[in-house]
Amino acid sequence: MLKKHILREKIERNGLILIALFMVLIYWVIDSLSSDQVLSRTMIVGLVIVYGIFTQTLINSRKAALDEKERTQKQLIQSEKLAALGIVAAGIAHEVKNPLAIIIQGVDYLKSSTGSDAHLVEVINKINKSAFRADSIIKGLLSFTRQMPIQAEQVEIEPVIEETLSFIEHQLKRKHIKLIKRFSPDLPKVTIDINQIKQVFLNILLNSIDAMDDRGTLTISAEPAGSAPAERHLRIIITDTGCGIPADKIEKVFDPFYTTKDSKGNAGLGLSITKGIIDKHHGTVRIESEADKGTKVIVGLPAGNPR
Repeated sequence: MLKKHILREKIERNGLILIALFMVLIYWVIDSLSSDQVLSRTMIVGLVIVYGIFTQTLINSRKAALDEKERTQKQLIQSEKLAALGIVAAGIAHEVKNPLAIIIQGVDYLKSSTGSDAHLVEVINKINKSAFRADSIIKGLLSFTRQMPIQAEQVEIEPVIEETLSFIEHQLKRKHIKLIKRFSPDLPKVTIDINQIKQVFLNILLNSIDAMDDRGTLTISAEPAGSAPAERHLRIIITDTGCGIPADKIEKVFDPFYTTKDSKGNAGLGLSITKGIIDKHHGTVRIESEADKGTKVIVGLPAGNPR
């Protein structure tokens, strides 16, 4: 099937040239039977071939320009959507952040006033955890709207990944998911905001876990990439054996509030926030997936100091 697709693309790119050559062949045969004027025949053949090549080049250039225009329009629409969402999210985040801070302070006060009531202490701890979870979501929204500055430092990526993996140990054990780690020995340091990059990895890892049934396999690897000094970067690849993403949906996964999950509690902001954080780090994130065959997320971070 792939070979047929490649053959069809080659024919589309060189169709006029093939037609010109076919016309030349017919002309050559007919002319050879009717005359012996080799010079004029050769000139006509050459002109036909040049015409075919020139016309095909123009068509290919026009098609490439139209494709580029379509890509640019999609990027512009995406930027406008993100900008609009940023304004709304920033307003919501600021409105919620202040009362949330009061709740957290109140919980701290209650913790110091509970005495020895174990049940009450447990309830307060649950409230405290939930409040801090809400606070992290608000911070994620502010990060998504680009209002939280990067607090960058040069670090090794392996400890950052390991600490993030410790957050999902329970989910991995609960679903009996096998974890495979592959880290190259010569990984370059990267300049990142550790907490924001942890959020990136956590979003991706939780999506992978959600996509897998029991006894799936989650693989995370890190490797250097790029040969030239200006192109050197660190590549982190997270692969799962989950349900995958259909081809018609994969382009939408970074859209705000878009989700492929059935869960009502899922807001569909995880990958949007992820992309916003990676963009601020001058990095890249892309997804390769196929329905029922799993998903691969490739994150690229510049090595050394940020640009």
